[in-house]
Amino acid sequence: MRKQLLVAGIAAAVLIPSFAMAQETCEQRSNNRTVGTVGGAVVGALLGSAIAGHGHKGDGAIVGGIGGAFAGNQLSKGEKDCQHAYGYYDANSQWHANPVSREAAAGYYDRDGQWVDGAPNGRYDGQGRWVANETTPTAAGYQDRDGRWVPVSAEGYYDADGRWIAGASSGHYESGRWIAGPATGYYDRDGRWMNGQAPGHRDSAGRWVADAQPGYYDTNGRWQAGPTAGYYDTRGRWIATATSATSYSRPASYEAPRYGQAMPRDIQTRLSFLDQRIREGMDNGSISRHDAHNDIRELRAIRSQEANMSHRDGRLSARNESYIQAKLDDLSNRVRADRQN
Repeated sequence: MRKQLLVAGIAAAVLIPSFAMAQETCEQRSNNRTVGTVGGAVVGALLGSAIAGHGHKGDGAIVGGIGGAFAGNQLSKGEKDCQHAYGYYDANSQWHANPVSREAAAGYYDRDGQWVDGAPNGRYDGQGRWVANETTPTAAGYQDRDGRWVPVSAEGYYDADGRWIAGASSGHYESGRWIAGPATGYYDRDGRWMNGQAPGHRDSAGRWVADAQPGYYDTNGRWQAGPTAGYYDTRGRWIATATSATSYSRPASYEAPRYGQAMPRDIQTRLSFLDQRIREGMDNGSISRHDAHNDIRELRAIRSQEANMSHRDGRLSARNESYIQAKLDDLSNRVRADRQN
């Protein structure tokens, strides 16, 4: 009879759903283990009582409750929890670092509370849409001075103690040379690195918005002056992001050049510009979806080629840069032709 009761308790525990693991963030995770334990005990007791049979429902409830509590506690742990998370994005798309070693981390929670395997390799745009990086995962994030994982795309982040760190970067330029290593600061209009919190403001939703940057360093280590928005990957390559003027506390902001205007010659800016133009054309109907998908596929191939080429101090050799520029020229001409058809 005891064997039957044990089987009943185990069966009850197995039937308990792992509801505590759905749509969670690290800030909620500590509460869910308690919920999982209590919920498991209740469901386990009920199922144990039902499975045990006539005359032994009390014993079945006890065994089922114990088994259910244990199973609920274990299910609410899982590998997809804060003990294995790089961190999480809050509802404002801002990153919260987690005090977990890189070796133990297996994924993160997105802004909707959904678990995503691996480290973040992308960013959220102004509309809360995820934009994937076309770069290697190793160049998409870094460890801060406390060993916490930070995506390179973050304009700032909350550290493990809940403090906001503005202007965080995986490195910085000095005299045109990329210096790898976590840093906090910003560039002045002459391209000089200034240590300290980067300027910015909180919008009406409480989201941090960085001021427009006065310029950026291209892959050759040259300072390109002019209001812009974007970030550097861990290799010091600039990744431009298109941001509307209304997002900034002052009118100066980055706007990609329109057709008929001079095309930027920096590779990363050209890649971002073409990506924006293709998607914009697909959205407004000036480029067919078939052509747009082909153009995006070619753009990704060029990104991949560039990322896999040898870089020295974040720069391509003159030969490799000429090759990538020629590929971008061909794609730019094709996109222009697609818009006119």
